[in-house]
Amino acid sequence: MSSTPIPWKHVRNVLILFAPLWGGAAVIFGVIGMGYALFSSDVYSARQPLVVRDEATSSLDRLGRFPSQTELKAAQETILEMTQNPEVVGAALRQIGPPSGGTDSSWPSTKTIDSVASKCVNLVAPQGSEFGNTEVVYLKVKSTSPERATLFCNAIYDNLTQQLRKVRQVRADSVIAELSHSRDLAQKNLNEVSARLREIEIESGADLGELRNLNDTISGDGTNRRTLEETTKELQTAELELRKMESLHSLLVAGAEDPTRLLISGSDLLASQPSLQRLKDGLIDAQLAASQLAGIFTPANPKLKAAVETEFEIRKRMQHETEAAIAAMQPNLQLQKDRVARLKERNAVLGQRLAHLATIRADYSKLDSEVKHRTELLGDAERSLSDAIATRSAALSTNLIAQLGPAQVADDPIGPGGSVVTLGSAMAGLIFGLGAVFLIAPGPTDTRSGRRWSDYLGAGRRNEDRTNTPASTDKSERRS
Repeated sequence: MSSTPIPWKHVRNVLILFAPLWGGAAVIFGVIGMGYALFSSDVYSARQPLVVRDEATSSLDRLGRFPSQTELKAAQETILEMTQNPEVVGAALRQIGPPSGGTDSSWPSTKTIDSVASKCVNLVAPQGSEFGNTEVVYLKVKSTSPERATLFCNAIYDNLTQQLRKVRQVRADSVIAELSHSRDLAQKNLNEVSARLREIEIESGADLGELRNLNDTISGDGTNRRTLEETTKELQTAELELRKMESLHSLLVAGAEDPTRLLISGSDLLASQPSLQRLKDGLIDAQLAASQLAGIFTPANPKLKAAVETEFEIRKRMQHETEAAIAAMQPNLQLQKDRVARLKERNAVLGQRLAHLATIRADYSKLDSEVKHRTELLGDAERSLSDAIATRSAALSTNLIAQLGPAQVADDPIGPGGSVVTLGSAMAGLIFGLGAVFLIAPGPTDTRSGRRWSDYLGAGRRNEDRTNTPASTDKSERRS
């Protein structure tokens, strides 16, 4: 069953009747909005375009560009955190001073710094993007005037760069301390291994070069090895010469007793004794001549006697020459024996030295490889430390954020103006008043009536109104 529509006449009567209510609400809200507009200050916004780059010392091949979007986003979020840092905001506020001007030792308070940091300072990405998509970001600040907004934006930028330098310096100091410890530890380890290697090298003495050659896998034979081979060959030659000289000596000793023994010896043994060789040949010729004459003549023949006498003289001469050759040969024989002994001793010494080098070669090779490895580690640690020191030095003089232009200030304040606020407040009051009117006003079929608003709020009418109604009059007449 549909309800009966409300007649417009009733609506008009209700609005007229409750005009003080909705009109007063509109006026009160309008006054409140006007007061807010009068006593509140305008807020102006300024923004500074910035470009963010990476540290050039970390990777020279990238020339300050971030290797990935993730690192760029992390760097921009770090800058955002530093932008809203209380130290940065507080230093910027102290730099521009209080809004009223003058000096105030208590400016700014902690509450003011926290409020400004959370409400008036921000770092945003360009419109339509987010952190990590572009290297350009905007530093946005709010203040009570365009000039103060510009000063505040510049002050935030200056203190932000100083804070970022401090962050980089603290990080570089921490890295430098760690790398210095690593460098010192690498130096200590290198010194320990070098000391052990030095002991082996001192122990090697003159064989150090040979030991290094043995440790070098691509090198040929060492000096000691070549010397040993040459000594061995020389020793073999000397021993052969000594055996020849001893054989010759034995032959000469036997020849001194019986010259005929020299006749059956080879010509090689007597090659070093040309006089004996000629006497040997002469003796042979004399023996042949005597034999020929003995076949022709009798022993009493003078020619045969002369041949026999010649043979006897040659034999005697050979004995004297052999004794002289034996006497002259003794020094050479002794020298040859001494030479062989020296060569044997030298060969034994070289063999012992090579055996000793072969014994310590494994330890030396291990220590040498460890020294090279630890030297490379020390070099890497020193290079990393140099890079960290360069980064720390750059952190004190360079910025990772740069301005792309001057700070941009809006011509109009942020938010609605005073007239808009007053008009909006009055409209809100009017809507509130009309809502209250239609909430408490009686409907067109309600019989409530009276001269006060309380009669329409459900509290009932006054007693005198009840006694004056026609129903009460009829009831009183019936009772009478």
